[in-house]
Order: sequence, then structure tokens, then C-alpha cells
Amino acid sequence: MTTDRIPATAQQAKETAIPLAIIVKPYGELPSGEPIPCANFNNKPIIRCKDCRAYINPFVKFIEGGQKWICNFCKDVNPVESYYYSPADAKGLR
Repeated sequence: MTTDRIPATAQQAKETAIPLAIIVKPYGELPSGEPIPCANFNNKPIIRCKDCRAYINPFVKFIEGGQKWICNFCKDVNPVESYYYSPADAKGLR
């Protein structure tokens, strides 16, 4: 982490302007020496935001009939790869 003190409120964070960053390495190493399980989508890469590199997740919103998605982290609009496409309704639900 960039700091050992985390502001308790949004107002404190704004007033102190302390940059906050953390590196998380889930499943760093398995004690048994086994390879770490890796997610894939039918041997295709999991879709990521082209701007912030966040993985597509249940909280993104699909637009344009499911052809694009809006990243819930940075709000960037991303195309949906053909292998991941599924039609979406008017509410953006697949």
C-alpha cells in the first residue's frame, strides 16, 4: 500500500489528498506447488476494459443491444468481442 493510514470518510480523503494504491495478489502461491487455477472463456481471453484493464463483471452495463459494454470502474465504452456477444434487452440485461 502507498500508506498505512486510510481516511475514514470521503471528506477526509478529499481534504488530505493522500494517493491511495494497493497491489493485491490473490492466490500468490499455493503451498502444494500446484499451478494457480486460471480462468478462461473457452480458451479465449477474458474480456477487459481497454482503458483501466478491469475484467468484465456482473456490474457492467451492456449497450447497443449487447454490442458494447460500459466499464463500471472507469465508465469507458468497450466493444464486446464476437465470442462473448449475447443480445441484450432495452435495459442492458443479457
